[in-house]
Amino acid sequence: MTMSPDTDKIRRFIEDQFLVEFDASFPEDTDLFREGVMDSFGYVQLHRFLEAEYGITFALEDMTGNVLVSLASIRAYVTEKTAARAAS
Repeated sequence: MTMSPDTDKIRRFIEDQFLVEFDASFPEDTDLFREGVMDSFGYVQLHRFLEAEYGITFALEDMTGNVLVSLASIRAYVTEKTAARAAS
């Protein structure tokens, strides 16, 4: 049985770095770029955090495929990538 990663670390990172709080008025599927929460510099910070924290290597299509736009999509991506790595 594979343990899923602690994706609450991602939530805490985003809330701390970008000074937002996920709640009913700002759900986890909110597009962080469209809401002006994250810009390209923030994207790089998030990318580096995910690489360091979860050992994820990003492919070009991951970087350009709108994978890291909301907390919900980031959590799903990290869970998928860590599960694939554990299975190999």
